[in-house]
Amino acid sequence: MKKLFILAMFFVFGATLQAADAAAQTRARIDISGDDVGLKAVSAPEGGFLQNIDWGKEKYRKFNLTGETAPLPADQWVKASFSFVPESDGKVTINLLSNYTKDKDKKDPDIRWVYYDMITVEGGSPLQNGDFEEAKNGKPVGWDCDGDLYIVTEIKAFSGKAMVKVYHNQRCSQTLDVKKDQPVTITVNVKRGEFVPPKE
Repeated sequence: MKKLFILAMFFVFGATLQAADAAAQTRARIDISGDDVGLKAVSAPEGGFLQNIDWGKEKYRKFNLTGETAPLPADQWVKASFSFVPESDGKVTINLLSNYTKDKDKKDPDIRWVYYDMITVEGGSPLQNGDFEEAKNGKPVGWDCDGDLYIVTEIKAFSGKAMVKVYHNQRCSQTLDVKKDQPVTITVNVKRGEFVPPKE
């Protein structure tokens, strides 16, 4: 009986370590879509990247950027900045999400929750409600968010009382005006949330 208990504890401990290792690979991700505005990546946070997408039809890739931070530490807010240059005047949409990972034996991707707070933009039109403190009907004003992602009490916010919580398949977005050849820098404060592997 004692051996069975020790063996069971070994498997529980191993599963806990495996989940912790998986969670440690969580990154904040920013996708930037220019519709008909070409976008050139300039800089990304240390340990991360910002680049034109390498999937989908090639003719659309120059209009879309994707960027990620380095893996996020546990229990700590991290500041990260992404810079790009638009090739023409127009509108771009920024999407807040997390990195995509999927076990080849699972049907659905992992859920890597990431908290976002106090977002600023330099070089484009002013970002609305970057600290998420203004809300209407339980949603952050100025943002288009999937699902129930507006958080005011779950954890301590980076600034004020509110933030949003996203993952790859549930994200928040906002559209900005940009000018040709005028660099744009998006700065976010992010914190790693829980990691939820798919059940199937």
